Amino acid sequence: MARLNGKNEEITGNLDPKYLVQKSDPLILMRSVPFTLGELKILDTYISRINAADDTRRTVIFTKEEYEELMGITCANYRALQKHTKGLLGKVVELQMPNKDYLQFVLFTKSYYHKDEYGRPIIEITCTEEAKDLFFCIGKYHYFSYALENIIKLTHKASYLLYIYIRLNLYRNQWDIDLNDLRDTVLDCKGKTTYFEFKEFKKSVLDPAVEEINQKTDCHFTYEAIKIGRKVAKIKFIYQKQNQIEGQTSLFDELPPVPQLPDQSKVDNKVMDRKDIISQLFQVCNCDFTREEIQSAYSFAKTFVHDKAIKVYFEQTYLRLLEVEKKRKIRNRFRYFYQMICNDAEKQRNEQQDREQTKGYPAAYDIAEYESTSILDEDWDN
Repeated sequence: MARLNGKNEEITGNLDPKYLVQKSDPLILMRSVPFTLGELKILDTYISRINAADDTRRTVIFTKEEYEELMGITCANYRALQKHTKGLLGKVVELQMPNKDYLQFVLFTKSYYHKDEYGRPIIEITCTEEAKDLFFCIGKYHYFSYALENIIKLTHKASYLLYIYIRLNLYRNQWDIDLNDLRDTVLDCKGKTTYFEFKEFKKSVLDPAVEEINQKTDCHFTYEAIKIGRKVAKIKFIYQKQNQIEGQTSLFDELPPVPQLPDQSKVDNKVMDRKDIISQLFQVCNCDFTREEIQSAYSFAKTFVHDKAIKVYFEQTYLRLLEVEKKRKIRNRFRYFYQMICNDAEKQRNEQQDREQTKGYPAAYDIAEYESTSILDEDWDN
């Protein structure tokens, strides 16, 4: 249970690999990544425990035993923990600002390793006032999230960085990137002359990272080397959905079909431009649902939410889903997400009926259309 400490409320409780790491765009788009893999894991552990909407709770406390269990290790070396937390406090992050300005600061102000009243070693971590805006900024920045369990088993920093990069680009299905950008910027290998030759970079960095991500995370993808002349100039990534691997079916395959609305525009199955509304909503929901699921949710939501507000509405609804997940496990995330939209529609319908009854006019909301577009049964939470 959380304990009050002046104006800063401490967050305690069990660590869980199912917790979501919710990062704002500035944290994702740091110009450089100065942290080691161990430091990045502690950073993500911290982020997974905070509530981005509550900046009064910015000190996270967990026991050494909890951290060991979370990371799947027998005994966390005291010196290694000390090194990682010291690195978090001492390394400067840099954010690129408009007009070529930049902002430099440290993320954390305190790391306290000591024993609690039961003699258990515990770790306390508190972010700085300057960094608070990056951790607690719901409504100001777009958020990107992934389950903590996806990164805790990774053993290479390149795997961690590539995983984040792949997750950020899932909406594209397949895309290419300049080899120099991938090596120097994405995988943080700038200045390492050993990797100038693609053969060595592929053998020592790229292939091990791709293999580890495919084995240990929720991302499954391949890549192709694109040559200009004799040299490799670009890398093309091809993302594979779960149902394209081992014949698995997606969550949407298990749902009843959603009836088409009369005005509904069809979604192109080809790679979509980021400006496309479905692609935008797909990204807003952190690529957690399939395009078909996003299409079905959008088809219903647009019956009571104006298109100009639909993106904000989806983002707010998705964040509400994340907050619920912090309190309890949701077996079928999309059904729950869709039901939240249905509940909002029902609430608006009731409010509209009340207003119309007061005015003496019949309600304008078409309950038949609402019921015909519902894809949920009574067990939507299971």
